[in-house]
Amino acid sequence: MSKAEWMNPEDSKLWYVVQTKPADEHRVETNLLNQEIEIFLPLHETYQFIQGKMAKKIKPLFPCYLFAKLDVQLHFYKVKYTRGVNKILGSGEGPIPISEKVVEAIRERMGKDNIIKVEEEWKEGDLVQVTSGPFKELTGIFQKKMSDQGRVRILLSLIGVDVPVQISRWQIKKVA
Repeated sequence: MSKAEWMNPEDSKLWYVVQTKPADEHRVETNLLNQEIEIFLPLHETYQFIQGKMAKKIKPLFPCYLFAKLDVQLHFYKVKYTRGVNKILGSGEGPIPISEKVVEAIRERMGKDNIIKVEEEWKEGDLVQVTSGPFKELTGIFQKKMSDQGRVRILLSLIGVDVPVQISRWQIKKVA
């Protein structure tokens, strides 16, 4: 019996990072699933300030990238020429697989809804910048979390006076 006969076909499948064309992650996911290639497209929840309101959005955790488990000998050209695919990441010698542990570590952070929870923790006194809304691009000092729904209080320095302002945590980012 040759090695190829007793080897499990799953043993030759490894995880690779597939780069997609901009905003084509879901198209590539569908196209590769239709070709019976295992895909992992981690998603996360974010909020955007749209027309004066905060809107919840589900977006890829890694824009323009997804993971595909494949036998590179069998599937390389299938994947490479799939509509929406830019390339399989690698070096000049070809695609480079990633560890199964990387995919598992990301999967462990997924909630029941298959969404990855990406929480940025702020401490009192952290310097933050407002990313949207009427105070966009102003910097302030994080004061405290106000509610489980995502309200926070920051101190904005306006005309020489520190003014406490309550806004959504999705509207601020930590300044390095």
